[in-house]
Amino acid sequence: MTRSHRYAAVFLTLTASAALAEEEPWGGNVPGWRFTQAGESGDGVNCRAIQGQYLIARRSNGRTYVSVPAPAGLPKGWYRDGRASIVLGSTSEPVDAEVTGRLLLHIDEGLYPALIRARGYQWRVSGPQGLVTGSVSFSGDVAKAIAELRACVRANAAAVPAPRAAAPSAPAARTSGNLKWSGDWVWIRPMMIFGKPVDTQGQRLSIELLPNNYVNICVDLRRNDTCKNVPFTERNGIYTLSPNGSELYEIQIAQNGLSGQFWWQKDNRTRTGADGTFFLKH
Repeated sequence: MTRSHRYAAVFLTLTASAALAEEEPWGGNVPGWRFTQAGESGDGVNCRAIQGQYLIARRSNGRTYVSVPAPAGLPKGWYRDGRASIVLGSTSEPVDAEVTGRLLLHIDEGLYPALIRARGYQWRVSGPQGLVTGSVSFSGDVAKAIAELRACVRANAAAVPAPRAAAPSAPAARTSGNLKWSGDWVWIRPMMIFGKPVDTQGQRLSIELLPNNYVNICVDLRRNDTCKNVPFTERNGIYTLSPNGSELYEIQIAQNGLSGQFWWQKDNRTRTGADGTFFLKH
């Protein structure tokens, strides 16, 4: 199986998985910290060390992030390509940042020692209204808190049973193109014609997964001429596609569906927030 086919298979497996487990306590005992664990798609686990409104998280796939409440001035979406950074002591590191209900700063595990020494960090994100910044200070034993995160991930990994071999017919069924999601647009900057926004009331879109890393996307289900088969690519769990070559869709797997954001001009992805967002259900 080629690498691109594996990405498509992962996409299918994760989006078709059952509802995720609720967050529950993890038994770490570090004064000033509390710990939780929650199941994620594909038998994954997200372990969190929480102090007040701040947290450090580590997923069973090896990815880790720090998180703060979502600040004003940063619309939901991803901030990459130098738009976000984290400062640990005297060192500034570029990171990928994501605003959902919170601001997530995705860091490399190699930054743990610097995080422990600094006992906190500053963050900077370039938003559509300018630079947004903040700082976090931790108390207590940060090293032990991170050690508990590792223990949480290890314990959950040991508890996950090995996957059973799929029946010979399963791959063909998984790539038959019958997985489809649909949902409503949430427009931030809708299309303008002659200085007036195009009517978006009731506008919905759908995405159907096809073989060979293609999707069929219909951007306006009120009309029958907005569907197109286009290829997608994957990077760090983000699926991107551009139906006409100039616009850009970024899609990621979310609980019980897909979430995405859209730009009329893909060059604006590093300059502005998304022009539209959507959540699609299977």
